[in-house]
Amino acid sequence: MGAEEPYRVLLIASLKRVRQLLRMKSTLPEASFRRRFALKGEGNLIGRIRQFLKECWSELKLTQRPKKQEVISYSMAVLFVILAAATYLAVLDFVFARIFAFFQR
Repeated sequence: MGAEEPYRVLLIASLKRVRQLLRMKSTLPEASFRRRFALKGEGNLIGRIRQFLKECWSELKLTQRPKKQEVISYSMAVLFVILAAATYLAVLDFVFARIFAFFQR
């Protein structure tokens, strides 16, 4: 127990410093400012879940959604790549089927 004591003191001091830093004013959005460590046994589970969901919602509000034209162009690019890959695989299937049919005669 005696050898573990300095580490325990250091850990407690570190956690106090982290809590101090988290209480400081920040230029980040409100959700980032309100974040804090959920230490074992600190707060109730329902409260922490509610806080987590509030922060998730506020982060979602900050996201930038694509415009309609961007969605259309990205969708067309994906469809083109899928059709190109399907065509490539169909040609390979046809060629190998002919080659194997030739050797089976």
